Formats: sequence, C-alpha cells, structure tokens
Amino acid sequence: MNSKQSMDRRTFLKTSAAAGAGLVFAANQAPAQPAPKSANNRIRVACIGVGTQGHRLLQAVQSVPDTEIGVICDLYTGNIERAKQLCTNKDVRIVKEWEQVVADPTIDAVIIAAPDFWHCRMTVAAAENKKAIYVEKGWCITLAEAKQMRQAVRKNQVVMQLGHHMNSLPQLHKAREIYHSGALGKVPLVRGYIDRTSALPEWQFYTDYPIREMPKDASPATIDWQRFVAGSAHPNRPFDAERFFTWRRYWDYGTGIAGDLLTHIWDAINMVGGMGIPESAMTQGGKYFWKADREVPDMWHVLFDYPKKDLAVTFACSFHNKHVGETIQFLGRDMTMEVSSQFCRTYVADWKPEAQERVMAGRKIAAEVRKAAEQLKIPAPPTAVAPDYVYRPGELTVSSHMQDFVDCVRSRATPRCGVDRAFEEAVALIMSVESYRRETKVKWNPVTEEIV
Repeated sequence: MNSKQSMDRRTFLKTSAAAGAGLVFAANQAPAQPAPKSANNRIRVACIGVGTQGHRLLQAVQSVPDTEIGVICDLYTGNIERAKQLCTNKDVRIVKEWEQVVADPTIDAVIIAAPDFWHCRMTVAAAENKKAIYVEKGWCITLAEAKQMRQAVRKNQVVMQLGHHMNSLPQLHKAREIYHSGALGKVPLVRGYIDRTSALPEWQFYTDYPIREMPKDASPATIDWQRFVAGSAHPNRPFDAERFFTWRRYWDYGTGIAGDLLTHIWDAINMVGGMGIPESAMTQGGKYFWKADREVPDMWHVLFDYPKKDLAVTFACSFHNKHVGETIQFLGRDMTMEVSSQFCRTYVADWKPEAQERVMAGRKIAAEVRKAAEQLKIPAPPTAVAPDYVYRPGELTVSSHMQDFVDCVRSRATPRCGVDRAFEEAVALIMSVESYRRETKVKWNPVTEEIV
C-alpha cells in the first residue's frame, strides 16, 4: 500500500468535505466563450419527445434562467397537450416531424427524450445542424450507432450531454473524491444493484410513472404510429398502443434492463472510478417472473471484467423483489463505500481491529434497544454497524444536470457526461446485450473498436 492509500482515515474525513466543494466547483467551471446566436443570450430549446421523461426535462430546462422552449415535438396528442400546459412560452410551436425540429434555424439546443431506437438518427441530424444536444440514456442500441453518434458530435464540435443525472448529484461527486483520495485502498470489486417491483409489472406505465392504465383516447387518430415505427426493425408492424407506450418491453425499440437501468448504475460507477470500457462482459438473464407481458428479460446480471486493472464490476437487477433496492458498493481493502442517488457513506474495513470494536459496541447498543422494544411491545430495529462517514446535505454544491448542459451550451465546455463518456456507456450496455444473445463472454478490442 502506498502512502496515499494509507492516509489517516480520520484526517481525510475531517478535511475532505471542505476541500471537495471547492474542487467540484472548480472542475466544472469553464472559460468564457461566445454566446449562442439567440437574441439577448437566451437559449432556445426544442423538446423532441415529451412523454414520461420528456415532460420532466421540458420543465427542468425552462427552469434554467434565460432559456425558452421554442418547439415541442411528439407523436401522441395527449403528450403534446400536457406539454403545452406545462410550457411557459404560450407561443411554442408544435410539430410531429422531428426532422423539422433539428433543421429549425431559431433553435440552439434540442432535448431528445424519444425511445432509444430513435436516438442515433436524431442525435446525428441535430449535430449536423449544429445544435447542442441533451439526449436521454441509453445512448443507443447498437455499436454501429454509437460510432455514428460519436463521429457526428466530434466532427461538428457540438455540445452533447447524456441524461445520466447521477453525474450531477453531490453524493456522487463526494464518492468520486473519496475514491480518488486512495482512502479505500485497493478496490478489486465494485457491485451495483437496482431491484424494482410493484403490484404491476415493471414498465407498465403510460405517459408518466404513476399512470398505470392505457389512455382511453389511444388510437391511430391520436398516435402517429407510422412515424413511430419508421425507424424500427419492423416498420410495417400494425398499430399497437402497448408497444408505443411501453416500448421498453420490446427488443425493436430498446435494450430492456441494459439500456434503462444497467446504464444508470454502470455510468455512475464510471463517473466515480473512471475505469472506462471493460475488457470483457458476461451476462446471465431471462424472464423469471414477469413472463407474459414482455420480450426482454425481467432479470439481468452482468460481470464486467478489467483484469489489467485488477478490477471486476458487477451489476444485478430483478423486477420481482426490491429488498436491496438501488446501491453501489465499492469494496476497498481499507474501506467500503456505498453510494446511490440518496446517500454516500463509508465503513471501516471489517478486518481491522477498530471495526471489531465497532461491531461489539453496536451489538451492545442493539441489545439495549431490543430490550426496550420488548418492554414497549414494538418491533425492534435491525442490528447494523454504524458507518464511518455519511454525506450530509449541503457539503457540496453541484449544479443540476440540466443547468450544467445549458452552461456548457453557452461556454462550449464539455458537459459532465459528454460524448466520450456516452460512448463508453453505449459500449458497456451493448456488450452486456451481445453476451446475453450469444450466450457467452464477449470481449472488447480497443484497436478495432469491435465486440468479439
């Protein structure tokens, strides 16, 4: 262990919070650059897709000072009507043809929240029209698309932000600071979990997460089905409202758990650790519980291997039980760090003497609590070892993911989750899908940039 790794843990925990705020702020500052072409330095934004996630992004971007929604684009009239009500610009233009949106000379930036299978075409066209781009995850569904998108963004030198909001959470910035301080010691293993479930199947929502029934007006009269499927593997498929609204269930339109949830966790790990594209990936998955309502698996387990870094990254997801929920564990030799969108905390290594002392003290307190609970006839809380450090709200100040995007549109700086990180995310998720389909381990060739 080097001197950096063996730094005194208590000194680190006392000083890192104060130092971290300045480091994070400085890392995201950008030199002044020419403003966008819009009058009065106002960023005019077009929203392509204003469904479940898209209408949230519309509200997020218009809450950033000196922005204006100029165009709303969607294929379902219900989404459009809701977006019009939410939009503060009552003169907003409504179109269904996304090609018109990216070609509009009055638009500075586009937000793409269409289903994943449309991301490549829209991103490439927007880049070629010199628009700044905020595009939702997963970035795309094939490796060929990832290469096209990267080339278009780089060639046209446009700002592009991938919609992984965890990049803009202070807990994750704190986790990155702790990780790179060396306080964890050597980290051979990182585990990521995201389990979800409810009374209804996962992804059975319509236009918003709480809406669990099909809109009563869903029909070919209110949904432009032909434009929706035009970019899919089966453009002649008959109208199917279920596929339109719950598209994540079907291979034609996305990559299931890989593009929706694995990307969240894997990108967060990459944001903290910076490990990049894995050397290999091995996936086990299938339909184990929710079988009748989908083509894609309801369980997904992946091992990403980095043998040259002495590192393995695992991901586990299921849709039948959410006891574990969402968490990432960085299992260092000297310290364990747990992080999610809700917390960042560390624990002294279990093999160290002070850890054993803490366990004994925790057991003593737990015994007293259990005794009191029995006397009060209430359930006793579970026994748990207290963390060594817990992130407290306000330790770090980090701008929102959308604010970061808008700031970069103005400054021409690289967003927190820019094109290089997006390419890494795309390759990782596609490697997991390829492994599942081939039923074997796949490897990444960094020279040819191919999955073999």
